[in-house]
Amino acid sequence: MAAQKRTLAELAKLLGASLGDKKAEEVLRGAAQRKGLSTSEFGREQAMELLELIANEPGIVGISARFAKSRLLLNW
Repeated sequence: MAAQKRTLAELAKLLGASLGDKKAEEVLRGAAQRKGLSTSEFGREQAMELLELIANEPGIVGISARFAKSRLLLNW
């Protein structure tokens, strides 16, 4: 069985409520580029790595990522 993947847009929804969809996608795309990852689809470990990287950001961006990590774990 193939590992389940999530798209950038699906991950952005986890952050979008707090940041807005456009900002969430921008933040995720930037984190993926810093990690050297494709921005099309992410496995669970990659998604968690991205959110962990973003969680270290100051302010609402980091706080939103910490909550998104919890939601991701519950819903994956």
